[in-house]
This record gives sequence, structure tokens and C-alpha cells, in this order.
Amino acid sequence: MRLPIKLIAAVWLLAAQGAFAETKPKPATSPIVTVQAHRFTGGSEREDSMWSALYGAKSGKLYIGLCTHAEAAHFFEFDPATQTMHHIADLTEFKGERGQGVRTSGKIHVRMGEDEQGRIHFGDFCEDSGPECVDPASYRGPHWLRYDPKLRKLEIVGQINRQWGLLGFVLEPKYQRLYGLGEDGHLYTFDLRKKATTDLGRVDDWDICRTIFADDEGNVYGSFPIGRIWKYDPKQDRVFDLRATRLPIDPRATPRTMSNPLIDRKTYWRVIEWDPVDRVAYGVMVGDSMLFKFDVRDGPEGKITPLVRLCAERYVNADPSFIPVSTLALTISRDHRIYYAPVVSVAFDYAGVSWDVADERKFTARLTGEAVPPESALVVYDIATKQRRELGLMRTPDGRRVFGLGGACTGKKDGKIYFVGAIEERDPKRVANKIDNRWPFSMGLVSYTPAKDEMEEKTR
Repeated sequence: MRLPIKLIAAVWLLAAQGAFAETKPKPATSPIVTVQAHRFTGGSEREDSMWSALYGAKSGKLYIGLCTHAEAAHFFEFDPATQTMHHIADLTEFKGERGQGVRTSGKIHVRMGEDEQGRIHFGDFCEDSGPECVDPASYRGPHWLRYDPKLRKLEIVGQINRQWGLLGFVLEPKYQRLYGLGEDGHLYTFDLRKKATTDLGRVDDWDICRTIFADDEGNVYGSFPIGRIWKYDPKQDRVFDLRATRLPIDPRATPRTMSNPLIDRKTYWRVIEWDPVDRVAYGVMVGDSMLFKFDVRDGPEGKITPLVRLCAERYVNADPSFIPVSTLALTISRDHRIYYAPVVSVAFDYAGVSWDVADERKFTARLTGEAVPPESALVVYDIATKQRRELGLMRTPDGRRVFGLGGACTGKKDGKIYFVGAIEERDPKRVANKIDNRWPFSMGLVSYTPAKDEMEEKTR
């Protein structure tokens, strides 16, 4: 005998609520940590997102790429010494796409790299930029770009391919190459000496990971479902999958629906960074914000060691399926600490749990019993002592909330921790967008100055 679908759905909802009743996230009790905020000026002031594209150069200056899904990517330079923001380029205008009836360069989706001359390299991306009525095939393709700060000159140094922009990028100094992971799942490389692009082949055929890294021997690594790692070895000129090395996956945090299967992005790393001090990589898993260490030299294929969850404090002991999808906002400081900015509610861009429902935010809020904005917390992990601490929810000096953050870096000269993302906007004229059509924001750069005693619990 088959039960009516509505009855099955009702029973399932009650079961879900009951199953998670004892593992709900704790109520918000976080302290407040004040961060300085800097506005972006000179662009469209309607940029509404940012993914990875924040780089701290050796000069001390910061380079930032903001995205506009419907139109143009914007490239900025910020000088902490003078507190000045300089708009370098509107990529749609720079590439001659505006007004041509074509799909445009709406995103810089990668962390930049710097060569020996201090020039900044990156690649661009279209994805869904431009009106839907415009043929996607009209996009003229992504390019390798280079900016010379001394000459204040941005230039195209080569074309990546005809259609597929970059989601991951790294400049590898030993072999003098740029590596880019395209949205088509192919790994591309650009030889800085020969000025030539090579397609190294497909490394993924599902949802592409957002960050790749290079070790100090010139090998390049990326992640793919389910918990797997690929490696490009320049000595062999070969890409291969690691057979035995696996990423840490908590089965309770993985997708559980046919519409969002196990090969979803929750089963690979979200962000990863090479640590030249320990000569290992530190990364964060997408699904439950688990921090792990990847020692590429331990054994024939390297070794993965899970360390601690970097999610907001309220989720540490809760059911991991409630943990919002991890962010790209991770950096290693000069004093060898990892700084990370998770969100405390449904993620800025992706829901924490994938349910077969029309409104995931409303459904998740019903299960957790709360509907709060996706504010950003500041979490620090001391690599030497293996201690983790949430410093608090980020607020600007005038009390504005910091929402989802899409990238992080450490200032090379001032040692400050920098993030870029959405900040609560109170001026209606400056609102770039609204999260969930409720919380107005504009994009901003925020900075935090580390304190020596910040790992110590303060008396409240």
C-alpha cells in the first residue's frame, strides 16, 4: 500500500525536526570584534560579489577583484600606507565588450599571483555575466592578464581558451608558469618565458574546486569529488589522481538528496594555502569547515591530517549538517596563525543543507528555529599550539555588520589580516544588493590587527 505523497512529506518533516532537535546550533553568544572598513571607490559601486580575488603584494599593497554577475568585473589596488583605493580597470570596458551585444567578463574568480618584477597576474571569467537573451557563445573568451604597478599598466598576455574562464589560479615561480583551473574542468598553463598557453587536460568532470596550490617543487594540486586529489607533476608533464590519499569527509555533512548527490562540492576542499614555513598545505573542507594539513612529502602520495573545525563556535558540537558551507576567506599570518571567516547562519551564497524544497532558507530556519543574517565570525587557529578560538562577530567601528566574506590575505608589510565581502549598508544610495532580499549590503575591504594575547580567553 502506497502512502499519499503529502503524508510522506509531512512525516519526513516531523522526523527531520525531531532528529535534529538535540543537535541544533547554540544561540548566538559570540563577543564582538571590531574591524576597520574601507569602501571601494571609482568602480560602478554596484559590484555585488567577490570570490578569492584578494592578494597581498610584496610592496604592501593589496589587489582586489570584484564581480558583477550581470555586467563587469572590476580590478582595484589598495595602499594601506596612504589608505587610498585606486580603481584600475573595468574589465568589460578594458576588453572592449561593452555595448557590443556580447557576454562579458563579469568575474575575477581567482587569487592573484606576483612575479619577480612585482607584476600582478590573474585570469578572468564570464559564467553568467550579461543578459540571458544574449547568446553565451558570443563571449570572446577568458585571458591571462598582467598588471605592472610601476607603469600602472594592465595588459592581456595571452588567451586561456575560447569559452571557459578560471575558478582556480596559481603563479608557480620555479618553472615560471601560470596555472588555471577552468570551469570546463581542464587545467591550463601559461609559460611566462615562451608566452604560450597549454591545455593539460581534464582534471574534473563535475563541480570544479575553487582553489589550487603549488608546492615548492613546482607540483600543482587540486581537489575533486569524492574527497579526491589530483596532482600535476611538471617533471613528468603529467596529471594523475592520488590513489590512496583522501580528504576528511564527515558523512553526516554530505548531501542526502538525488537533486544534490554525493558528488556535490561539499566533498572536496573549499580553500587551501601553501605554507612555506612548514612546507605543507592547510585547507578547509566545503561541507563542515574541517581544517586539515596536507603534507605532500609524507609517503609516496602525501598525507592528510584532520585538525579542527573552523566553523562558527555555535556549530562546533552541533549536527554537522547544519554547518553553513565554508567560505574562501582564509589566510596564514606572519606569526604562523590561520585566520578564517565563517558565516554563522545560512551561507552568503550557498545553503548549508541541501533539501528538496522550494525555499531552502525558510526551511532551514524552521529546523533551526532562527532566521538571522549570514554574519561573519573571526576564527583563529594557532599552528604551533594547535589551539582554536573564535574571536567574535565582526563589526565596523560604526556598528555595521559584516556579512559573507569571499577572500582573505595577510598584508606583507603591516601584518594585518584583510578580508573582502559584503558589509551592511545603511545608505540607500550605496546599496549594491540585498541578501535574501532582506539585508542590504555593499562590498567593502575590512582589516584586523592581530594581537599577541588573542588566543587567551578574555573575562566577560
